[in-house]
Amino acid sequence: MASSTLEAETSPATSAHADEVWSCRLPKRMTREERANILASVSRENPVAFHETSQYPITKEIEDKLEQMSLAVTKEEYGNEFWKDGVYMCSKCHQQLYVSSAKFKGPCLWPSFREPVNPSALIKRSVDSYNNYDCAVFEVYCSCCRLFLGHMFEDGATNGDTHPSARWRHCVLSLSLTFMS
Repeated sequence: MASSTLEAETSPATSAHADEVWSCRLPKRMTREERANILASVSRENPVAFHETSQYPITKEIEDKLEQMSLAVTKEEYGNEFWKDGVYMCSKCHQQLYVSSAKFKGPCLWPSFREPVNPSALIKRSVDSYNNYDCAVFEVYCSCCRLFLGHMFEDGATNGDTHPSARWRHCVLSLSLTFMS
């Protein structure tokens, strides 16, 4: 086996985000070869392979692939270091999903939002068990094109959201979003 297939990329918590400690799970590690293959087929300007990989309902294997794609391409650029005013839209169909005023610094790598721009912008699918969370968890999808966006956790008030109406934390993959200021 070539050494590149044995050497896993460092996790986000030990590379670009070395000073951050994430309380949620990180994307599945990828080899340099896997990362290079992703970058050869997906980009911010051409996310078609990401869109085509997404499915409703999502499976664990597909979710892992989407997380890897999003991290490799965007380095989760809309995460806790991005604070511009504007609207986050679906990267596939451009439906408005979230506004910057609903964003907060969450406990994970991905951007966290309190609520969607409109409840009808999302499809929510209940999850029975997800990574040992003891709160309500839903998968979230764009209601227009059914692109997988991420998850919605009923732990916002205890995980970074200081807004008086804090309840939900929408943890969304950056590659599923397009930002407009």
